[in-house]
Amino acid sequence: MKSFIADRFKTRSYSMGNKSFSKDCPYTPINLGIGDLDVNTDEELINKTMVDAKNGHTHYTNSYGYLEFRQEICKYHSKNFENYGFTPENVMVVSGACHGLYLLFKSILNPDDEVILLAPFFPVYADQINLSNGKPVIVETKFENGFQLVMEDLEKVVTSKTKAIVVNSPSNPTGVCYNEKSLNIIRKFAIKYDILVIADDVYDFFSYGKKFTPIITLPDMRERTVSVCSFSKNFAMTGWRIGYMIGEKEIIDCVNYINEAIVYSAPSVSQRCAMYALKDFDRLKSQIVPIFKDRVEYSYERIKNIKFLDCHKPEGGIYLFVNIQKTKMTAEEFRDYLIEKCGIMVVSGDSFGVKGFVRIACTLDIEILKEAFDRIEKLEF
Repeated sequence: MKSFIADRFKTRSYSMGNKSFSKDCPYTPINLGIGDLDVNTDEELINKTMVDAKNGHTHYTNSYGYLEFRQEICKYHSKNFENYGFTPENVMVVSGACHGLYLLFKSILNPDDEVILLAPFFPVYADQINLSNGKPVIVETKFENGFQLVMEDLEKVVTSKTKAIVVNSPSNPTGVCYNEKSLNIIRKFAIKYDILVIADDVYDFFSYGKKFTPIITLPDMRERTVSVCSFSKNFAMTGWRIGYMIGEKEIIDCVNYINEAIVYSAPSVSQRCAMYALKDFDRLKSQIVPIFKDRVEYSYERIKNIKFLDCHKPEGGIYLFVNIQKTKMTAEEFRDYLIEKCGIMVVSGDSFGVKGFVRIACTLDIEILKEAFDRIEKLEF
């Protein structure tokens, strides 16, 4: 019988890898690859959501999301950031940030339109652009420059087909927050070439030094930016699959049109939980952010004392992007070596668009992280 799979999917590579632990390794496996948190959703949020479900919030919602929820999103942003005066008609609730990004790429890309990705970048971006018949164009930022931006690098790749640029700060995977200079480079570049800025603001809570600045709030950026947000990391709600985007109504309406043909509306119970999370964000942020700040800072200090590894001090996020070039191994070789010798899973940096790095997710307790780095420290190169 013939295969019914579309030709373009008969050969597939998984952007984040699909490695498994070795059965021959004597150590208990430690997974520092997956970005899921080990913290459960706040019990108070769960209880309020269960009450709402029992009271009938188990149906389709408005395709844009509950109005009450969208109002709460606008209130949250206007309270915490300057120049963020959006209304519910500018908000679309989606089933997670990845879902929102895919809908957005489908909304804006004509065949062969180009989207600039700033490497290292979250691998799903490139996959979604390709699935939307667009073309990812990679601009590599440099370790020695702290992964900040250089205008000349952007100027080299812009063409008449350039439609958008994706900005992720705090960054997955580097933990870097773009400084004022980098943000203004993006702003000037977007205005000069009349392109859309897609702001992946998933880690906005996790800016450890200075307060997070959404690029959509900069002068002249409201009309040319779409901000994509999530509850997964901020509120330990990865399994609820809930997020939202904020942008100009023309784009939001197109996203909604496409989404109505896919899932129609995000899960009602997840929307209720997320709404209660925003109403109580001060308490929840104060509980969850210090946990991951301590973990990434601990991991950074351990890495700096391992002679064959290097990384930048984390400014935000929940990951470290580790330079392994002193090992003389490729990222895949080093990843496989850690699995075999240490029972530790990391993700190859090749997936993120650069060579010579691996990503470590600081999503486990410090005692487990300590055990992982103790094992790595014993390796010889």
